[in-house]
Amino acid sequence: MKIIKGFCFLAVIAATACNQPAKQQEAAKADTTAAAKPVEAQVADTSNTSDVFKAYIALKDEFIKSDAAGVKTAATALESKLSDIKGCSETAAVANQISKATDIKAQRESFLVLSKDVIALVKGAKFKSAPIYVDFCPMADGGKGGYWLSSTKPIENPYFPEHMKECGTVKEQIN
Repeated sequence: MKIIKGFCFLAVIAATACNQPAKQQEAAKADTTAAAKPVEAQVADTSNTSDVFKAYIALKDEFIKSDAAGVKTAATALESKLSDIKGCSETAAVANQISKATDIKAQRESFLVLSKDVIALVKGAKFKSAPIYVDFCPMADGGKGGYWLSSTKPIENPYFPEHMKECGTVKEQIN
């Protein structure tokens, strides 16, 4: 009975995470100079959170390349994955905005909002292995700062890849 209640609790967290803003917790400043091999994180829950995470990372990687067409394609794939999760329709709509935007600047503005929601969703899931990093750039969003998820520890800034690719810090590690 406890297992069923625990599973239901996790399902509710995962389903509602898209509709809640991400908590901005300060963690000890991590060493970003150590090289890390990319290891794919695996989600232990039965929702599609793992698929959302993979699609989100693909989208973030397109932002790092500053490839507006690639961003559109990756955002469409992420929208599809988000649509499969109850309670994530608003977040899927943000992914749709990214896919419909005509320039990379507008896409990045929507990515700020999308990242907050996906971070909350991922925090509600249980991961078997490979840490996930919550990174922060203080220069994003006109100096207000912006968060994003990464599967590797070294910083690769999706908001300023051309001029400040390594700008940012690891704020949190999700296991």
